Amino acid sequence: MIKLKTYLWKFHLMTLLLLLTKSTIVAQFDNNELLSINNRKIFGDHLFCEKDYLRAIDEYNVVLKHSWNDTLQYKIGLSYFYMGKYFTAENNFTKLFKNNILSDEAKLEYYRAVFYLGDYPVFRKRLDNKENFPTRYFAELNRLKAYSYLMDDSELPAETELLAKFNDTDKKSIIEFYSWKKDPPYKSPTKGAIMSAIIPGLGKVYADEVGDGITAFLFTGLFTYLAVDKFQKDQTTSAWLFTALAAFFYGGNIYGSATAVQNYNASIKFNFDSEVKLYLNKRDHFLPKPKYLCE
Repeated sequence: MIKLKTYLWKFHLMTLLLLLTKSTIVAQFDNNELLSINNRKIFGDHLFCEKDYLRAIDEYNVVLKHSWNDTLQYKIGLSYFYMGKYFTAENNFTKLFKNNILSDEAKLEYYRAVFYLGDYPVFRKRLDNKENFPTRYFAELNRLKAYSYLMDDSELPAETELLAKFNDTDKKSIIEFYSWKKDPPYKSPTKGAIMSAIIPGLGKVYADEVGDGITAFLFTGLFTYLAVDKFQKDQTTSAWLFTALAAFFYGGNIYGSATAVQNYNASIKFNFDSEVKLYLNKRDHFLPKPKYLCE
C-alpha cells in the first residue's frame, strides 16, 4: 500500500514536471513568434497609422537591422516629418535616392522637408541647381518655388512669370497676394506723427485707433485750455502744472501715433502672412500626398 502511494506520488510529480516543461516551451514559442520580424513590421505599421511615429520608428529600425526595406525607410522619413523633425526627415529620405523604386517619391519628400524648414532661398537654390531633383514632380515643385516668393522678403519675379506656374483655379488668389506683396498697403509712421503734431490724436485716427485718437485730442485740449485759463487768472503754479500735463500729452500723442502706425503695419503684414500660409495649406502645398499614408 505504501509502495502504491509512493508510485502515485512520483507519477503526479512527473506529470506536473512535464506540464511545466510544455508550458515553458509553448510560452517561449509564442514569445518568439510575437517578436518575429514580420510581426514587428506589422506592429510598426499599426503604430504608424495611429500616428505614434516615435514607436513606429523603433519597430521599423529593428526590422531594417535584419533586412533592407525601401518602404519602411520611406515611412521612417515620413514619421520624422510628421513629428516636425524636418532636418532628420530630410536626411532619412536621402538614403533612398540611388537605384531605388521610391527614388522620386523620396526626393519629393526631401524637398517638402526642406521647404518646411523655412529657409526659402535655400529651397529655391537647391531646385535651381537641380540637387536631387525628382523629374516626375517638376511642375509641382516649381509651383511651390514660385509661391515661396510670397513668403519671404526676396525680390518678386515678374507677375507673368510667377502666374504661369499656376492653373486658372489658383490665379485669382495668387494675383491678390502678388499685388499686396508688390505694393503693401502700409501707412507712414512719419505722416502719423506729423498729423498728430498738427491736430492731437489725428495720427491715431490715421492708424485706425479712433478711440485713442479722440481721447488724445480731448485730454490735450483740456489741459491746454486749463493752462491758458490759469495763466489768465495769474494762478501760475496751477498754470505751469497744466502746461506740463498738456505738453506731456501732446508729445506722447505724437510718439504714440508713430508707434500706432508701426503696429498697424505689423498687423497688416501678420494678416497677409497668415492668409498666404492658410491658402498654401488649403492647397496641400501644391504637392501630391506622400505614399503609404493611412486613410
